[in-house]
Amino acid sequence: MIERHRLHLLPFSLALLLMIVSSITQAQDIVSIQNPWVRATNPGQNISAGYMTMTSTQDVTLIRVKSDVTESVEMHSMKMENNVMKMRMLDSLALSLGKPYKLEPGGYHLMLFDLKKSLSDSQTVDFEMTFKNNKGAEFTQKVKAIVKGSENNHQQLQQSDHEHHHNH
Repeated sequence: MIERHRLHLLPFSLALLLMIVSSITQAQDIVSIQNPWVRATNPGQNISAGYMTMTSTQDVTLIRVKSDVTESVEMHSMKMENNVMKMRMLDSLALSLGKPYKLEPGGYHLMLFDLKKSLSDSQTVDFEMTFKNNKGAEFTQKVKAIVKGSENNHQQLQQSDHEHHHNH
């Protein structure tokens, strides 16, 4: 009796598994993430920042970011106002179809607060990024970012100084 019941549930279990796998595949097909990295920290430092380039195949909004190294990840923007660099927290970040959005030093970025431990060169940080499409459907995407030390950070800062900064 129990075996017959299990066989009856098998098609439903397979259908559920296929829906989950296709939803994961769909998320990666919608938003492409390039060059994800996180700034290394010094011992005792409990704040870092994350950077990457995101390109979406449709209009979506980044609404939430979680990480394995902290309980608090915020989306921030930075821009010069009256010769003063201003940083502000964003509730979300809208991505337009086909337009690359650079999270980079001196611009949009992820702030990681209250780190559980120091971040050292070459370790990885896992992010879970939640997006919402214009129909209100949410999907998540997992991202592995490499931690880069001060020498790599210096190179990244030099590169970002020569790249186009965009306004949203």
